Amino acid sequence: MKEKLHYILLLITILLVAGISLANMQSVNVSFILFSFKLPLIILILVSVLLGSVTTFLISMLKNFSLKKELKKTKEALKNSHTEN
Repeated sequence: MKEKLHYILLLITILLVAGISLANMQSVNVSFILFSFKLPLIILILVSVLLGSVTTFLISMLKNFSLKKELKKTKEALKNSHTEN
């Protein structure tokens, strides 16, 4: 059930981003450090959303890794405390 809710929320988010993007079809000038170029706003929005998603995913992976490491240490400490008793 929780997984279905996740997919429904993901679909709603994708539809919302697509709707906002379609409403913004004009071209814009993008200046980034030394570069300047013209790009459709829809592409800029989608690239921004993609970069935000990738960043969020990477941060959550790091947090997940540290939590797994902490859980492993806790399990080992619990196992050692049971063997001592």
